[in-house]
Amino acid sequence: MMKVKDVMSSPVITEDEDTSVTIIARDMELSEIGSVVITREDKPVGIVTDRDISIKICAKMGTPGEVTAKGIMTSPLITIGPEAPVETACELLAETDIRRLPVMENDKLVGIISVRNILTGAPEYVQRFYPAEGELVPEQLEVGDVMTLEVITVDEDTVVSKISKDMEESEIGSVVITRGGKPVGMVTDRDIASKVIMEDKKASEIKAKDIMSSPLITIGPDASVEKACGIMAAKDIRRMPVMDEDKLVGIISVRNILTRSPGHVYKFYPGE
Repeated sequence: MMKVKDVMSSPVITEDEDTSVTIIARDMELSEIGSVVITREDKPVGIVTDRDISIKICAKMGTPGEVTAKGIMTSPLITIGPEAPVETACELLAETDIRRLPVMENDKLVGIISVRNILTGAPEYVQRFYPAEGELVPEQLEVGDVMTLEVITVDEDTVVSKISKDMEESEIGSVVITRGGKPVGMVTDRDIASKVIMEDKKASEIKAKDIMSSPLITIGPDASVEKACGIMAAKDIRRMPVMDEDKLVGIISVRNILTRSPGHVYKFYPGE
């Protein structure tokens, strides 16, 4: 039986609860991670993700340099032990709709486990606890079968504070940016955390065109899911707009794929 300790990431980056969010954003960018565990007197008490930073500060018009971790962290922590089965961890992640679980042993933080950790070590559990409709086998899946149809778009002159509010209300992690109604770029929660918060800029003064990733990397709805997964892995991105000729018809993400074909994700995101 595979255990949490067999697939978790360790060591874990931690920050004190009084640390400025701008410092946390910089540390996350330097370490190429999407979350940090927050401590109080060296004891884990919460977690801050790139989404927390982009949504809880920008959407509420806050000034990054004046906000500390304790003002935006998710607390209390949902944790798991290193000896717990990976199956239990995956079920807990799915039930609580979170992406990461700190791993605690005798009140000590020893690691962190994420959906990505699990899909590299035990993809069958991801498929079980993140079910999707449909009977197509993985080899037959096309992008159009798994993509998200509803895509939020905003004009390139939209301020980041408005984009963050749209992300929060729609519970999404990215928006496609348009110019004259045509897709030209993308802004994600991580873009906001690294390009706005890390630089201690006011989201109400920064526009989408200042931080968007452009030109867009896109794919067609008839392409295979395997091809989409390969492109995202090679380009180190998590989402791709889906274009049918010149029309935006959807968006595909790593999560879309892992719910229907975790084997492809495992193939292109192998564990070390």
